[in-house]
Amino acid sequence: MDVCSVVRANADSRAFVELDVCRFKRMFVAFGACLNGFILGSRKMLFVDGIHLIGPYEGTLLVVVALDTYNHIFELAYAVVGGETNEDWLWFLA
Repeated sequence: MDVCSVVRANADSRAFVELDVCRFKRMFVAFGACLNGFILGSRKMLFVDGIHLIGPYEGTLLVVVALDTYNHIFELAYAVVGGETNEDWLWFLA
């Protein structure tokens, strides 16, 4: 997924990628439609969690979700980071 194309194709989206020299460090994506949906119709309570990734590309997937009016999970943003560290959580939540 190209970060520039995400922002161009989806108005109000936010996407960032950080590299350490030429190596992937972390990535953040929040689609504009999800952010607007949260503002317009979701419950104003956020849930955050981290999931450890296994396989050839290890790291941690951090997610922020809310509940919509039907109590279904409504994804707001996600990030792929190196690990579940204080530094990565602060970067994700900032």
